[in-house]
Amino acid sequence: MRCFPAFLLAALILGVPAVVHAEPSRTPVRVVCAEAAWCDVAAQIGGAEVQTQALLATPGIDPHDLTPSPSMARAMAGATIAVVNGATYDDWALPFAASAPGRIVVASIAGWQPGDNPHLFLDPAAVGKVAHVFADMLTHQPGISAPAVEARLKAFLKELDGVQARLAAMKARHDAVPVAAVEPVGEMLLRDAGLDVVDESFALAIMNHAEPSPRDVAQVDTLIDGRKVRMLITNPAIHSPQIDRLVDRARAVGLPVVAIGETLPPGQSWQGWVHGILQAVGQALGDGGK
Repeated sequence: MRCFPAFLLAALILGVPAVVHAEPSRTPVRVVCAEAAWCDVAAQIGGAEVQTQALLATPGIDPHDLTPSPSMARAMAGATIAVVNGATYDDWALPFAASAPGRIVVASIAGWQPGDNPHLFLDPAAVGKVAHVFADMLTHQPGISAPAVEARLKAFLKELDGVQARLAAMKARHDAVPVAAVEPVGEMLLRDAGLDVVDESFALAIMNHAEPSPRDVAQVDTLIDGRKVRMLITNPAIHSPQIDRLVDRARAVGLPVVAIGETLPPGQSWQGWVHGILQAVGQALGDGGK
């Protein structure tokens, strides 16, 4: 007579499937970022092993003016890894991230200094540094496959190389070409493409919600009216009668107006977003967006 173990016999009698060994389900590492761009980088490197949440994912929001909500504070405080841009851009999020076991402050990693441009998510060099730091931090989490993370990091860095190659090609064609900007959101990309933002004082004043000096205003007017710049860069999140006046002046003399936002558009990857910006800039320069 064949004998069955007691728990299998009970299962057969009751009609309940017996589970001998159940693999525990692994909970993805929770990553909360102040900005959607940083969460996209984290998601590309983490894959299914991470669950990301961006506090700022709606285009048109100016993080400088944001009043954070209690739900934002709770979300970031509950993260395993919190990512904050810093650099005065989203410093309101720094206290929220203080209790997270893992914390990445991009400004510290990038070597940002007071007075530098704070829009570090559009600085390819800063993005590359953050990608390496995030991958290293992720591989130290329990149950994470280090080889899989390394493979995804390698794939992302290859995409980053493609962005930098495009910037180098643009610089070879347009080095030192002057452009004007109402706010310096894309300054690092423009710089890497060889372009020269010639109204930096005006743009920084607008970013800092300060009144540009009469001299800076007059300079921008002269640059635009005389077509001494190749384009006017705008930020869709920034609106004022003064900016509207500059846009109208640029269009009146046939100067291209290129919008560079500061929030990753929904459904786009970081590299797709940057390539789109560079395409628009390239088209304004007359090279077909190459």
